[in-house]
Amino acid sequence: MTSTRRLFLGAFTAGAVTVAAGPGTASAAEQSGQAEGDAIFEGEVKAQSFRTEAGATSTFRTTSTATTTKLHALTAHQVGVAGNGVALNVVSDNPDDSAMYLSGTEKARGTLKISHRGYADASDGGAAALSIYLETTGVVDGSGGTAAQGIFISHTTGPTKGNLITVRNNAVDDFVVKGTGQVGIGVQVGATPRARVEIAQRDSAIGLLMQANADSAGRLVEFRDRAGVAKLRVLNSGALAAQNAQFGVAGAESYGGGDGVIGIRNATTPPTANPTNGGVLFAEGGALKWRGPAGSVTVIAPA
Repeated sequence: MTSTRRLFLGAFTAGAVTVAAGPGTASAAEQSGQAEGDAIFEGEVKAQSFRTEAGATSTFRTTSTATTTKLHALTAHQVGVAGNGVALNVVSDNPDDSAMYLSGTEKARGTLKISHRGYADASDGGAAALSIYLETTGVVDGSGGTAAQGIFISHTTGPTKGNLITVRNNAVDDFVVKGTGQVGIGVQVGATPRARVEIAQRDSAIGLLMQANADSAGRLVEFRDRAGVAKLRVLNSGALAAQNAQFGVAGAESYGGGDGVIGIRNATTPPTANPTNGGVLFAEGGALKWRGPAGSVTVIAPA
């Protein structure tokens, strides 16, 4: 029987131990669950490096049970409190595969769980629980950038039924992307956005703020129909440009066949109080009317 040699450590500090594979005969130890060639060290192993040269996958393995506590297959612990040394550094020179695979079968935990132990004095303002740095090999002057994506989420067996992204920090879903692609900002925890994008205003903060740039020909907002034709624009000057405009939301649009016109529906409730600044323009019975601050109602155009 041929078996890959594996190194089992009670504790491991980056060490110089070379483990090579070799043929052997199944022993009583292997038959009881310990592979032929396993080397078991009860104490700490220290050396300059650790290398396996087997043709098969090298492994660190352990067996957790319902009675064991935090029995990890591998723990990398950087005990230094200064300098730039990290606990685990994974490097790959293979351009045809990922640098690291990670898979799990969790039911109530993340496949990857990151915990940043913060500082109450906020001295860790420059830190992040997850930092992604995209660099381009051979470019040092900023003239080029990698085409790699920062974060990519996809599927192989069908769209997820869970959220693609959930950011929850203020007792609401501050930012959530549902499995359907709908986006919620500030919505209730677990709520389904009522539109492709829903923004729930919180406190006195502005719900959506867009500030124009210096381009006078630019547009703050543009809405297009299904054919891609612009129908409504908010220009950088703040001016509103629309193909047609309809005041009153009850019922279907009605422009009398016109294009580039304004439609005003009959007021559901005509004004009864005097406006305090300016006047109120409205339609009643098809007639266009104006109510001024003194309470007088003037018919501008009959029905």
